[in-house]
Amino acid sequence: MTSPVPDHACRFASHVEWTGWSQQGTARQRHGYRVVACVQCGTRRSHRRPRRPELVEIEADGGGPPIADADSRTIAARLLRRAGDAREVRVRGLPGGLGGPEIGSSLLEQHLECFLRAGWIGLVWEISGTRRRLRRIRLRDPEGLEECVHPGRRAARRAALNEARAAVASLNHPIATEVARLLAETATDAWSPRLVRALAAVATQAETGDVLASRVFAARYLGDSKALGILRPRLERFLGPLDALGIRDGASATFVGGSGCVRAAGLRLDLTSLRPFVGLAAETVIGDIEILPAPGGVAIVENFAVFEACCREEVLDLKDTLVIWTGGYPGRAVRTVIQAASRTSPPMRIWADLDLDGVRIVRLVADWLSGAIEPFGMSPKHVDAAPARRPLSPRSVAAIRADLAARPAALLADTLRALLACNCWVEQEAFLGAAHGG
Repeated sequence: MTSPVPDHACRFASHVEWTGWSQQGTARQRHGYRVVACVQCGTRRSHRRPRRPELVEIEADGGGPPIADADSRTIAARLLRRAGDAREVRVRGLPGGLGGPEIGSSLLEQHLECFLRAGWIGLVWEISGTRRRLRRIRLRDPEGLEECVHPGRRAARRAALNEARAAVASLNHPIATEVARLLAETATDAWSPRLVRALAAVATQAETGDVLASRVFAARYLGDSKALGILRPRLERFLGPLDALGIRDGASATFVGGSGCVRAAGLRLDLTSLRPFVGLAAETVIGDIEILPAPGGVAIVENFAVFEACCREEVLDLKDTLVIWTGGYPGRAVRTVIQAASRTSPPMRIWADLDLDGVRIVRLVADWLSGAIEPFGMSPKHVDAAPARRPLSPRSVAAIRADLAARPAALLADTLRALLACNCWVEQEAFLGAAHGG
């Protein structure tokens, strides 16, 4: 066979092409044919005999759920477990593992047919002459299968989701905005009611700006002082460390250091004499406090290692400054200190990680100070010059894109675009010991 492209030798490979769907009674089906074509130009190899379908896929809608019994619950549970996130089970023939020794092949086939008619699954059969063998079970409605296994769970999940969405709708904290975005995703239909309520609880707590011990948070919002231990890994995958949101295992304190003075509780603290830093209890901070910054102004820093380096004047461009540690997203006590430090209108700079959370922290503080603050070390050129980078997760990429779509001209939007362009984020600590300018 001569190739239609000059100087081109076709390399053929086979793949399956599907026909359109055709209705067959209450079900519909489509056929898959084996096609041999060139991987480069697409030229197809001719067939000497009429092609026969190799696969047939069958699905249906609206047949109503089957009557749930012990066997159907067992099969549904095993389908969900074996499919996982792929939402598909690959098999050869009728898999005994789905029914176990207690459910024979003929009974298993009857249950699969009921699941098919209910619209829960689709079946892909391999055709060989007049015989056919099951190849794949595609989960079209995992929720329907889960409802079969755990009756009432779907309604509980939907109720929790509606309740959580209503709870965060009026909140303004950046984390609350992120939780609202997460709760709007389709994937939330598969989340447990406890996880959904916990996400809303974290958003509500972040909005208060208070710092709570982990067990106190769990008891107050989740009704069980130990509930957070189970949920914490998943919450932190979505939202980052809970410590940075004011949910901590230790006592709360606000740390300031470097140069300048603090007047609180009738005492005057000279920070230069108390190097590298001091910790102030929330009761002291939220009372009558006065901050007198050094000539270099105020530096607000997200991470503790960088905060300590600034207090020790190891960051050349931030010498002779009063340094405030935010502890992640700054809470109510840190806000009080920042606002007290800004009253004499000193130069105010803020330095956070080069990631979406860091940008949101900068924007939050900028809102408190009506924009009278300058980001430090957070421009696109700092992304390019970073001595060490870490790859963005798919969830971080989606969150940055959503933020840029919603606020394309917001503060540090260009930095977020630079992070997307290089598919990375950068910790503040990467710049310690390197030449660094604002």
